[in-house]
Amino acid sequence: MLLARELRASGASYSHPVAYQARAEGHIYFYLERDDGGEPVPMRVDQVAVDLYRSSDGRTRQILRGLRRQELLPVKDFRYYIDRLTAVQNGFGDRISIGQGRDVRDVPHPLSTEGGSLYHYRTVDSLRLTVHSLPAPITVYEVEVRPRRDDVPAFVGSVYLEGETGALVRMAFGFTPASYIDERTDRIHVRLEHALWEERFWLPYRQEVEVRREMPELDLPVGTIIRAQLEVTDYHFQPEFGPDFFSGPRVTMVPYGTADSTAFREGLLDRMAEEGLSPVSMARLEAEARQIAREQLVSGLPKMRLYADRFSSVLRANRGEGVHVGMGTSFAPRPDLKLQGLAGYGFASGKPSATLRGRWSGGGGTATTVELFGYQMRDLGPRSGASGALNTLSTVLLNRDYSDPYFATGARFAVRHQPGGGAVSLHLGAAWEHFDGIDESWSAGLGSDERQRPLRPVGEGAFVSGSGGFTMRWASVATWSVETGLTGTVGRWGGGGNTSIGARVEARMATQDITRQARVAVEAGASGGNLPQQLNFFLGGRGTLPGHPYRAYGGRRFLLARGEALLTLVPTWLTVRLLAGAGAVGATPGELADEWDAAPTGGLRGYVGAGLSTVHNILRIDGVWGLGDGSFELVLSVDQRLRPYL
Repeated sequence: MLLARELRASGASYSHPVAYQARAEGHIYFYLERDDGGEPVPMRVDQVAVDLYRSSDGRTRQILRGLRRQELLPVKDFRYYIDRLTAVQNGFGDRISIGQGRDVRDVPHPLSTEGGSLYHYRTVDSLRLTVHSLPAPITVYEVEVRPRRDDVPAFVGSVYLEGETGALVRMAFGFTPASYIDERTDRIHVRLEHALWEERFWLPYRQEVEVRREMPELDLPVGTIIRAQLEVTDYHFQPEFGPDFFSGPRVTMVPYGTADSTAFREGLLDRMAEEGLSPVSMARLEAEARQIAREQLVSGLPKMRLYADRFSSVLRANRGEGVHVGMGTSFAPRPDLKLQGLAGYGFASGKPSATLRGRWSGGGGTATTVELFGYQMRDLGPRSGASGALNTLSTVLLNRDYSDPYFATGARFAVRHQPGGGAVSLHLGAAWEHFDGIDESWSAGLGSDERQRPLRPVGEGAFVSGSGGFTMRWASVATWSVETGLTGTVGRWGGGGNTSIGARVEARMATQDITRQARVAVEAGASGGNLPQQLNFFLGGRGTLPGHPYRAYGGRRFLLARGEALLTLVPTWLTVRLLAGAGAVGATPGELADEWDAAPTGGLRGYVGAGLSTVHNILRIDGVWGLGDGSFELVLSVDQRLRPYL
């Protein structure tokens, strides 16, 4: 504590009386992020090139030489606050503001003169930096800063100070909830780094400001993130400035797209893979690591809100429940604990549904979830035929339900651990579930009766299981990535035991401008012992083997390989798609063949196809031919990244 105060006093000036000019370049990413660590969905990317100037008496000016953007999903046009596009040249000064004062305004800096009365300081670490041109290493101290009161606008984080001079080297921090002005703000995280120039000047080098927002009234499993990054290089010291150079506006902007490409050293989309936003990035694992880190900060959102985990939880239709409506509420008593409740009612089944879930995010990259559920709607595997929203439209308008519904009631416990925030994710779980079938099939009265498949009689009773597995990912920024996963389950059903194992390998490739993409996925699974019919593997039709009868093949073992290639012809509006795949399923139990009319594939069954997508590759239409005794099938779908929200 005493050392921290001494360093703070000696480093009260966190700028240097040196004149310079420098060049900065950066990106601003606007994207959707799922709370459960699902794949992020980038919506817009901006790029900025800035010239920085500073006089010997501390006056500053910035000139934006280049500004361009690209929309990756349809979003409402908006302009970023100016400090998303510019560099912090004075360590934020005595008072910190973010978003031109509309996100955070006038929060006292921990190195300001008033900081001593507002914060607790604690030196928690030190490190020694070796600079070859200096006679001795540089010692840098990490000073942890915590507010004395949580109910006032305040800084929460760490500052890194040079031991000899007290100069600011680095800051990493967030804010208390009382700091947030915009009611949509969930969390704000800032990282500011300085680098040593001319062996004595600690000057701006890299900065990142991340703002996460959600709807204050409704808790959805997704938030929007603005991540603004800037890197400063090419310092030139003691330049000559005209007498009126600093008398004009402190920031001069150019209109979007007016600068030629020479203003930028990198491509607009070149860093997306590094940021976990490219099709080949370590998207899911990096999102989980960021989510766990953010959960250590206190949210600025209301502790209690309305809640829905997807659109189809609010309104859906299928032949098992009929029209189902639902809504829930969430409560976050602590930053690391969130409780969610969801209730609904199916008008055709007459069954109320309910889910109560608690998620605790501990330290070290571990998240624990406990869930209680009643009459929860389930479907067959290994893959669903359509998203919840698309299946609702198909059921109501065409009388074609792509689900095979049944109910589950019980409890589930799960632990997920990501050691070191790296490329490996481990998971363990246990569950007790009671399965119930559905007696009557519902129809909206539209579409042909021939399109309605009969309900399948599921195995009813209690199923107890324990599971464990891992996900591992390798990536080469920014051209390819490979993800593997393995999950094993042991259970008990009908007085006997059972086991199952599933494995997956997925490879993705993309050019840096993501105009050309390719994906290949291979899945396999096997099971044995006493199992209810609905826990077998089913192939056929959309979702698995388009061009073949829908879920006509089932058994205890399966193999499925699918691939697609995308070529963007007209950005935003037209992308060509090529599709191919093959799969097989076997070891079909006798009761599955008799009661479900499911059969083994009798070898590999394949398909090839081509299609088009539009509106940023969201809406897709594919023509697919089933090879062998298959047929032609027209498949309408949406981007798989959006399916978890539907």
